[in-house]
Amino acid sequence: MPYLQIITSQDSLDKTAQGALVSRISNAILEAECAEIDDAAAQALVWAHYFELPQDAIYVGGKVIDAPPLRIAIHTPEGALTDITRGRLISAIGKIVDDIVGPVEGRLNHWTMLYEITDGNWGAGQVLRLPDIQSAMNIKQAA
Repeated sequence: MPYLQIITSQDSLDKTAQGALVSRISNAILEAECAEIDDAAAQALVWAHYFELPQDAIYVGGKVIDAPPLRIAIHTPEGALTDITRGRLISAIGKIVDDIVGPVEGRLNHWTMLYEITDGNWGAGQVLRLPDIQSAMNIKQAA
């Protein structure tokens, strides 16, 4: 039950690139959580919000720059990822961003930030613990 947030500058990506970015990162998260990316139940629980800020609202080194970096924040239930799957996920996202946004000379083109939601602090009308979430996503075993 991952939750993805992408923050970027306004009009930095067209709708096709935006959709590809969200879709590919969503699938990378599912793979990291050991979910089947073709499973409809797993896909239904990957939520994403894509936020665009005005071009002059993102700073690097205290200055507004052309082609500002993306901020990618991923929230997962505590225990859904291991050190190994975190590393694989961050690497996969780096490749996805490079494919879609392109590398930037002399600086990073994105930050990926992973947040674990403490077990018992994720819910939808009721408290959902990791085994509940994995069951809803048809995950057979933890990562």
